[in-house]
Amino acid sequence: MCALAVLLLLFGSLARIGNGTVFAGDASLDENGFRSADDIPNIIERANAPKESRLDPPVSQSFMERWGAFKKSLEDAAGFKFSIAYTQVLQAASSANQWKTGSGAQAEFDFTWELFGRNGTGPKGLIGGKFESRFKVLNSRVPQSTAPVAGSIWSGAIGYGEQDPSLSQLWYEQHLIRDRVLLRFGKIAPFTVFDYYKYKSPRVAFLGQPQNFNPTIPFPPSALGLGGGARLTNGGYLAAGVFDANGSPIRPGFDTLFEDGELFSIGEVGWAPDFVLGLEPGKDFRPGNDDYHLTLWHSDARAKIGRPEGWGFTASAQKGFGTIVPFARYGYSNGGATTLKQFASIGAGFEGVFGYDDDVIGASLSWGDPWNSALDNQYAFEAFYRMQLTPQFALSPDVQVILDPAADPTSDVLGVFSVRGRIAL
Repeated sequence: MCALAVLLLLFGSLARIGNGTVFAGDASLDENGFRSADDIPNIIERANAPKESRLDPPVSQSFMERWGAFKKSLEDAAGFKFSIAYTQVLQAASSANQWKTGSGAQAEFDFTWELFGRNGTGPKGLIGGKFESRFKVLNSRVPQSTAPVAGSIWSGAIGYGEQDPSLSQLWYEQHLIRDRVLLRFGKIAPFTVFDYYKYKSPRVAFLGQPQNFNPTIPFPPSALGLGGGARLTNGGYLAAGVFDANGSPIRPGFDTLFEDGELFSIGEVGWAPDFVLGLEPGKDFRPGNDDYHLTLWHSDARAKIGRPEGWGFTASAQKGFGTIVPFARYGYSNGGATTLKQFASIGAGFEGVFGYDDDVIGASLSWGDPWNSALDNQYAFEAFYRMQLTPQFALSPDVQVILDPAADPTSDVLGVFSVRGRIAL
């Protein structure tokens, strides 16, 4: 699918990108914008939402009440929302031949500024942005590279590498036609926008690359571009976008977009039974636990890094059964633009476990078929348990068992063990 075809799909069909992920216990979220849990508006709303606490907060209740009142005053006075978060991962990877460790963190400041349509007075328009830094902590290796150096073909902690402090996202978003159409342009992280499913977040859900940064889609991590979408009748939706294929979170990107002109284009069609027409202006939209979609993409050849042109597709389905949400995903890549030719996974999320509304357990099985014919297929199991210990702090142990690690043919099994802690204020 070429860039022009995607743009025609976007504007001719009023393509859709829906709203945010809703975990158990998050029913009060005022979720706007695109759908991933890692999309900026949803990061902010999750940080601000009340959560069940199993431990006494380490800071005084009065301080948190004043902090909440301060944030609410900014929202009421100027439409400005924000959150501050720090997430750290400790990881160890062990096989019969080697033992590797890594430790790293993300620090981020997310914000939105609602310029138009506040209090339901008209079509909503807002600016969103993210300041962030990623760095090593107490170790010479970051978690993102720990599993690969131990023999895995994919990362066991995607997103936990090194990145200089930067404004990695800055975009404008406009809602139209009673909030059923949405357009966003600027510097965007396409990973947080397309190929949604509920547990796609290395911040609060799975850590491994297969369940997050789809290894058969060559997403630019952050890039100048345009995306948008619309809800259709009977739960249908469309989405599309065109982005700088060489985008980087630490560079503005005007040089690569306008000088190199190499594009990453993506389109999506799907059905979510909770999608409805006829919403009241300004009324929240929540997609629920059911979603079925097909995502198509095309990437131009990238001359400077020697990556060929490629295209592919991903099919994804999830269906909620009360507090259990199974999912299944398949991806295919043609042309060698990605490390894997094929990828598949199945799994489920279990919400509200052990009587705690905000606790989630996730489990998945994955398979990857590398483009390099000299490498074996790789199989993996991953499970995490996100424990919401206080309203501000979640602790998540994570285990991954990789069979036949493709980059270490002398090992049959690679174990990857992680602990993630996240503070969000």
